[in-house]
Amino acid sequence: MTKTLLLILITATGTGGVLDLTLKDAVRLALENNRDIQIEEKNVEVSEGEIKTQQGVFDPLFNIVSFYNDGDSPELSTFIPSGTVSQKEFNAEANIEGLLPTGTFYNLIDFSTTWTDTNNPLEDLSPSWFNNVGFSLGQELLRNFGVGVNRTFIVTATRTSEITEKELEKRISEVLLEVERRYWLVVAARKNLELERTALELAIDLKNRNQIQVDVGVLPPVAVTQAESEVAAREVNVIRAENELQATQDNLKNVLAMDLSLPIAAADEPTTEVYTFSEEDSLAQAYEERPEIEQVELDIANKKTLKNYYSNQKLPRLAVEGSLQLQGLGGDENPDRLSFDEEPEPIPPQFDSPGDAFSQIWGGDFATWQVLGIFSFPLFNRTARGNYIKATAELDRSAIVLSRTKDDVALDVRSAIRQIENSLRAIEAARVSIGLAEEVVRNEQERLNVGIGTTRDVLEAQRDLIDAGTREITAVTSYNISLAELEYAKGTLLEKNNVRIEEFGPGADTPAAE
Repeated sequence: MTKTLLLILITATGTGGVLDLTLKDAVRLALENNRDIQIEEKNVEVSEGEIKTQQGVFDPLFNIVSFYNDGDSPELSTFIPSGTVSQKEFNAEANIEGLLPTGTFYNLIDFSTTWTDTNNPLEDLSPSWFNNVGFSLGQELLRNFGVGVNRTFIVTATRTSEITEKELEKRISEVLLEVERRYWLVVAARKNLELERTALELAIDLKNRNQIQVDVGVLPPVAVTQAESEVAAREVNVIRAENELQATQDNLKNVLAMDLSLPIAAADEPTTEVYTFSEEDSLAQAYEERPEIEQVELDIANKKTLKNYYSNQKLPRLAVEGSLQLQGLGGDENPDRLSFDEEPEPIPPQFDSPGDAFSQIWGGDFATWQVLGIFSFPLFNRTARGNYIKATAELDRSAIVLSRTKDDVALDVRSAIRQIENSLRAIEAARVSIGLAEEVVRNEQERLNVGIGTTRDVLEAQRDLIDAGTREITAVTSYNISLAELEYAKGTLLEKNNVRIEEFGPGADTPAAE
């Protein structure tokens, strides 16, 4: 259970267990509980992980390979009368290799050492050590040359992460708009229920009045029957209004991810304060703030980066690489080595000790260096050309999407402003209608009291009054929802609710509106 819900429940203990939710409370609960927001937060986390994945391309790679073998192998040689050679061998290799964003590739400290113990008479040293240390450094000169090309997928992953954050912002805005919409629908359903109950009370009061007048002979008995029929109809309307209220409350609890069995009540009253908006200023603000536009603009930047990358990939590969190798050999004299003299030739001093294999490395006694040129190019190069064509088309498509998105945003703004204006006119018209309907009800009731009116006329006047009240509730609800829709259309709904997007995503504390 969230902290916000817990605090509300504690407060509700003094009000019969019903949660009196303000709109601010509902927003807080949605920010903490809403599943769609939680899913988008995980998407942000995934996109940030992708950035690290792409950065890992330039992580140095440390390799170690080692083996040991012991065995006999057949040898057919005049110098090996037994026909068998026994050998034990241990080998270890290690190196560090990798790439740099400049297009440089390297293999540092490529070291290998081999220890061999054999009875092969053709080998002068046993056991022996053979060491090799290599260093190499190369540079791409055409394809994959330069920081911009080689960091392409890091840059695009970073922008994609920003796009995902904008998607989170968009989702939060959608949830906040849905919360406001469902909240005001709960308020409207409550007011409709109150109105239907008032209508029922009017019908009951009329029935009672008619009964008195029938008893004294002023009205015919049918007047009571008509009133009772209206009471029954309005009781049905009350039941419908109660069901509608429960349904709207469940819809609100659903978006707040609350237990549907918890009783709630919307505590805030809708505003009827008149606000005016400039369509030009609202459009400018929407183009500046709407996350959908920022998403498409980031996507266009990504498509441009990929187009440049695939343009580079059409080039042939031309690279130069330099390398240096140092070798060392040393060991003990093989007691089984072959000699054509009574005394074999002595092992040269520079090889007669296992340590020589290492000292020769440090001394650079046996060094080899080389410069290597590399050139390669696919004869038809269709893969690179195809990728470039796709990247170009995707860039053009994103530009069209941006235009379409701006059109949609403009439509959202214009529709919201128009709906606000229409709702204000509807509120004014409904209030005028209520005033007139109230006067008609009074007149018809007076006519009925003096015997020149009918029950039907009174009931029709009451229905007109109820209809006018329903229109006012609908218009006020529409006005409040339209105000929220305009904030959404302008991209300022988070700002209106004091929601900071920085509080969402990996490592963020539980977010809440201030």
